[in-house]
Amino acid sequence: MMEKRWTIVEALRHSRHDWLNKIQLIKGNLSLQRIDRVNEIIQQIIIEAENEAKLTNLQTAQFAELLMTYHWQARHIQLEYEVLGEPRPLHAYDHMLVTWCHSFLHMLEECSSPHVENYVTITIDLTERDVRLFFDYRGMLHEHEKVKEWLQKHSRYDALTICEHVIHEHELTVCAIVHLFK
Repeated sequence: MMEKRWTIVEALRHSRHDWLNKIQLIKGNLSLQRIDRVNEIIQQIIIEAENEAKLTNLQTAQFAELLMTYHWQARHIQLEYEVLGEPRPLHAYDHMLVTWCHSFLHMLEECSSPHVENYVTITIDLTERDVRLFFDYRGMLHEHEKVKEWLQKHSRYDALTICEHVIHEHELTVCAIVHLFK
């Protein structure tokens, strides 16, 4: 299902590259004596690490890999994610989550203009009864009908149901619910 299987060495190389970029940002801002900006960067690093920890604590290895390594390949979309609520094991939903989200992100890539910056933020909201996934896209969609058709065709997949979506030229919001088995 995944586009690329990363070896341990490749994963460490990408991770090291990400960390070096963050350290260079801090170093550059320190040399310019922008202490407030350094504190903002450090706070952002902390938030990213907390979200990464929450994501991995969901015990959805393939889904976590998709989100955590998405930016390691050239893409038309920049992806961020956040996890709200208390993490709990969702390993039974891993295949469903990675399959649906991979397909959704692939469709967005195909329908996004490569000439502008496109962003997707995925919010994973863990409630007592279910898991809600909010997808917030900002950028340039050039195939609205294809997006609408995809959302209609994939509005129900296993335990996942799209409960609402709004499509505009420069934005798309989708809310999906994962109904947890008792």
